[in-house]
Amino acid sequence: MTRSQFETMSDFADPLTAVTRRGTLVPAQREGFIELDASGERFELLGPFDNAAELGDDVEITGVVAPQGRGVRGTPAMLVRHVRRL
Repeated sequence: MTRSQFETMSDFADPLTAVTRRGTLVPAQREGFIELDASGERFELLGPFDNAAELGDDVEITGVVAPQGRGVRGTPAMLVRHVRRL
């Protein structure tokens, strides 16, 4: 790779921007999953996360909104980085 190619590649912005949402943990439409209900906007939560939060708790979640897969899904997913109970 030449120096000019490397400089061009470094110009791309990181598409995985973290977002923070507050809401309530609710059962997901898919069995075994949890969703965040953030004022009517719902996110299926993906990835392992250790915390004391349980269904029904109000939480603040920081993560990355996952791109939609090949299948049709009504609820967007969020790759969880951090969960904080409110």
